[in-house]
Amino acid sequence: MKNGWKHFWVGLGMAFWGSMCWVPGAEAVVHAPDRGRIVLAASDAVLEGAGLKRETVEGGLAITGWTAPESRARWECKPVRWGSYNVILQCIGPWNLSGRLDVSMGEQEFSVNFDRLTDRGGDAQINLGRWYLADSKPFPISVHAQPAGLGLRSVTLVPAPEGGPVVPSPDGTVSLESAQATTHSVMMRYEPATNKNCLGYWMDPADWADWTFSLAKAGTYDIEVWQGCGRDHGGSDVAVEVGGQVFPMQVEETGHFQNFVPKRVGRVRLPAGDGQRLAIKPQRKQGGAVMDIRRIRLVPASTAQDPSPAARDLVAARRVVVLGDSITYGGEWVELLGTWMRLAHPEAQIEFLNLGLPSETASGLSEPGHAGGSFPRPDVHERLARVLAKAKPDLILACYGMNDGIYFPFSEERFQKYRQGITKLRETAAHAGVRVIHLTPPVFDPVPLAGRTLPDGLESYPQPFEGYDNVLDRYSEWLLSRRIAGWEVVDLHGPMDRFLSEQRGRDPKFVLAGDGVHANAQGHWIMAREVLRRLGAPEAIVASDTAAGLLDSNPRARQILALEQERQRALKDAWLTAIGHQRPGMSPGLPLDEATRIAAEKARP
Repeated sequence: MKNGWKHFWVGLGMAFWGSMCWVPGAEAVVHAPDRGRIVLAASDAVLEGAGLKRETVEGGLAITGWTAPESRARWECKPVRWGSYNVILQCIGPWNLSGRLDVSMGEQEFSVNFDRLTDRGGDAQINLGRWYLADSKPFPISVHAQPAGLGLRSVTLVPAPEGGPVVPSPDGTVSLESAQATTHSVMMRYEPATNKNCLGYWMDPADWADWTFSLAKAGTYDIEVWQGCGRDHGGSDVAVEVGGQVFPMQVEETGHFQNFVPKRVGRVRLPAGDGQRLAIKPQRKQGGAVMDIRRIRLVPASTAQDPSPAARDLVAARRVVVLGDSITYGGEWVELLGTWMRLAHPEAQIEFLNLGLPSETASGLSEPGHAGGSFPRPDVHERLARVLAKAKPDLILACYGMNDGIYFPFSEERFQKYRQGITKLRETAAHAGVRVIHLTPPVFDPVPLAGRTLPDGLESYPQPFEGYDNVLDRYSEWLLSRRIAGWEVVDLHGPMDRFLSEQRGRDPKFVLAGDGVHANAQGHWIMAREVLRRLGAPEAIVASDTAAGLLDSNPRARQILALEQERQRALKDAWLTAIGHQRPGMSPGLPLDEATRIAAEKARP
């Protein structure tokens, strides 16, 4: 079976090359429209029974002479991809030919009667319908035809969807489920297991998928890809094609291929009508596999203004939870961020919930005698599951690192704990379908602590190490390096360090943190500014060294900031208490119901 072997070995070779030998940018990815088809040609068939022969009919080879009851054409099919296929017979026969076909595929048998095969002779296709291949083991295919005048050119297996048609929801959202995709693939396929229910085995970057759907009326939609990607496999480049436009996307590492998180990749205007089509095609593979996809959603746009690429996930979120230590708990940078989002995207209905906890780490480490020996540093992982279950965030902003090195000189063991803790935070959130945007830690400044820091090389550090900012440099560099795996990382540390150095050159007494750790008002603005820069805020705002750049940008900005401050400050202690934590000395805040009522009153001016 010549063509069947071709598909088998090409697919196997591509899988091996993709997982073992691939070099980024080494060659262009070609997405053929007929990729994944298995064509069993007349030239490859084994002919059984008297009279059966191969002959050239109208310029092409066909099997003819179906004169004996036992006459059969037989192939051995060796597929790589399991799943659904449409089975199509390419035939040729005289005008008004009628008859019957008996087809055996493995242990399944089909019989089909046909009338008026062609109008004036020539080739015609007989579609036997959808057939499910339960595994990728070799199996036989045989065909018997009546009457004798029929010519059979080929049997073709075409990858087919496994789900039903796409039906938009009452709110207009179009959910393109993985089972509804047509895969143009040799390896990639729909995986029906309950814990998967996705397009998987995407090792070959030339494999791709598309969906067809209908729209009752025209509309503007945000494109949301629910993707999962295993550790160290992220960073592949993918393109979503819909409505005559192409939207680039970088695959995000989520810790496991079945940890699915939503990524907004763009906005498209679509007309009403049938035959709409969305395709997703890898452009460059970074790791051993591209990704898994649970679904792609077209969500009716909730804002008049199309947000910048970096701001799309924030604008789409109903609740953004901010995690971090006492600098985050202080909250000024979060309040400034919330203010800009309310000014820039007033229809978005975003709620920022500041759940920073003083003293907290992601590494789980604590120095001896922390807080005078009264309590060890809390670990975010002790409360993270409760945060996800009770606060139900759509997105998390996480800023850790300042406490994670416990103010000691650099240690590879502590560094590993930090990396593991950050990765665990990310993967735990992804398991709940929540994306994480990471922020590098702010700067540590030993100048305000003159006489209260310690040099390198000591046995213990009851006071901070004077070079601790170099430790934070290492932590920040590692976080930024994860961008290659598709992590969204906003750099606070580098810009704050540079700004502090520039200002210190003009004024040796200049500080961003009076105690070397906790940012002052200008420090919080520099933090907020870098997040706003990443989100595409105008240059007039991000060029400012103070919050005046934001507050002077809109006549309502100061009013919005005051409301955002009241709202966030009413909620954070109430929510921290409701979720629970292990940090003594925190204010219990208002009862959550009362805090929620106050926050609702401050939602709009």
